[in-house]
Amino acid sequence: MEVLLLCAGSGRKSWEGESANRPLRTKGKRQAQKAGAWMGRCGLAPKTVYAAPCERAWVSAQKALKAGGWTSENIEVSRRLGNGVLPRLKGRGLSMLVAKASVMRQLIAGLKLNTETDLAPGVLLHLGLTEGKWRVLARVDPRDLPDFFPFPGPDGPEHRERPFYYYTQSAVVPYRRTRGGVQVLIVGSSGGRHWVVPKGIVEPGLDPGASAVIEAREEAGVEGKISDEPIGSYRYEKWGALCHVDVYALEVEALIPEADWKENHRQRRWVTPQEAANRVAQSPVSALIRAFADEHSADL
Repeated sequence: MEVLLLCAGSGRKSWEGESANRPLRTKGKRQAQKAGAWMGRCGLAPKTVYAAPCERAWVSAQKALKAGGWTSENIEVSRRLGNGVLPRLKGRGLSMLVAKASVMRQLIAGLKLNTETDLAPGVLLHLGLTEGKWRVLARVDPRDLPDFFPFPGPDGPEHRERPFYYYTQSAVVPYRRTRGGVQVLIVGSSGGRHWVVPKGIVEPGLDPGASAVIEAREEAGVEGKISDEPIGSYRYEKWGALCHVDVYALEVEALIPEADWKENHRQRRWVTPQEAANRVAQSPVSALIRAFADEHSADL
C-alpha cells in the first residue's frame, strides 16, 4: 500500500474568521499546485483523496489534483484525518491525504515512521507500507520544485507561469427567444467595471462545453441547452502565453433566483445581440455574437 500525504498550503496571514475557514494565500495555492505537478510528472494518480474538514485542506487538494491533470470532483472530507488519524483506506490503490502540517505531524506520529520528517505547508510525503511498517519513499518540498509549470501537460516540454490547464478556457453566450426577437444576457465583470459573457478555465476531466455550462450557472445564474459545437474561438495573452477560448451558445431555459445564484454580486442584463456586441469588453466575443446573430437570425 502507498499513500501520499500533502500538507495544506500556507493560509492567509490576516484572518479574523473561524480557523477552519482560513483561506489559502496565493503562495499556498502555488505550493499545492507545485506538488500536484510533481505528482503528474511521476504518474502518481491517486485513486482516492481525503481532505481534512478545513478550507485550506480542501482547496489544496483541488489545486494539486488539477495541476496533476486529474478531476477534483471526488474529494472526500474525513473527520478522522482532521483529528490526526489515518482514514479507513479503500482498496490497494494510491490514496492522497490532505491536511494542515500540524495535523500531519499527529498522523505521522501514529504511523511510527522509522525516520524523522520535517513538515511545512506544501510539503508532500510519499509513503509505502511494507510488512506492516511505513517508510518514506520520497519527500518533496515546494521550495525545491520549479516555479514554472510544464505545458501542454504534466510532462510537457514547455514551461509556463500557471498549470497547463489554465490556458484552455471556454465561454458562453446565453440567449433567449422573445416575441420581439432574440436577446443576449450579459453580466457584470467580477469587479463591476465592464460587461462580459461567462468565461472560465476548463478543468481537467471536463470538456469545454461542460465547463461552459458550469460557468453560465455560476457567473450568469442561468441554465439551459448548450450548442453541440462552439460558435467560434479566439486567443488572448495572459500568464505569459496565449490562452485558447472556445465560445458556445446557450439557450436559456431557467434563471436561477438571486438567493441561489453563487455570484449574485454581479449585474445581469438582457439586451439585443447588437447591444451585447457593443457592450462586452472582449472584441473577439463581440464579433462572435454578431456572427451568431446574423447566421441564425432566420431560425432563431
